[in-house]
Amino acid sequence: MITSDLTVVSDSKVLETLADGFRRERLNRNLTQQFLADMSGIGVATLRRFERGEGNISMLNMIALMRALDIVERLALLVPESDITPMANLREQGAGVYAKKPSRQRASGHRSDVVNEENNGWQWGDDE
Repeated sequence: MITSDLTVVSDSKVLETLADGFRRERLNRNLTQQFLADMSGIGVATLRRFERGEGNISMLNMIALMRALDIVERLALLVPESDITPMANLREQGAGVYAKKPSRQRASGHRSDVVNEENNGWQWGDDE
């Protein structure tokens, strides 16, 4: 398992750490590079370069290696599933179109349900 803080190292160092993890996983299972390459369908030279931290393999090759090592479920750790949608997050934060609009101020004493004494009790709709 990768335990060092990868946020403070270069991308090359992250790749090297990842490759070392794959190498350790292969060795823990007593698999040769040739056997793992054959199981995953990638070239043995590609696997060797990757394990030395010299080669940058494609994601498809990495997935093939993970399938061969039966660890493909670990990919879910790369992008954890979110419980909240981006739109719900905006609503919750009150951002964008969900931002609270400033309240409008009305002149005091002007409400539609209050009868103005100056018009003798007349309201809109009383014409009928």
